[in-house]
Amino acid sequence: MPFPHKYITLTPEERKKIEQEIKRLTLLLQWKKQRPLKALLFSDQKMTFKNIAETLRVSYTTVRRWVYAYRKHGLNAFIRNK
Repeated sequence: MPFPHKYITLTPEERKKIEQEIKRLTLLLQWKKQRPLKALLFSDQKMTFKNIAETLRVSYTTVRRWVYAYRKHGLNAFIRNK
């Protein structure tokens, strides 16, 4: 594995924002846009990148990219302020 797997730790506020955004996207039937948010929640629950990828049916590299984007840019990379 070229990059070390590191979990993220979300704050309660971040978790709440993610859950609200997932609900909003569900109402809009935008299922694919939920996957990066779900990946963050799963990483917070200490799931491995491999397990997250299998669960969401995306590649390991995609999961790693999402988690690293969160580390670099925070939730702003995933949730746009309206």
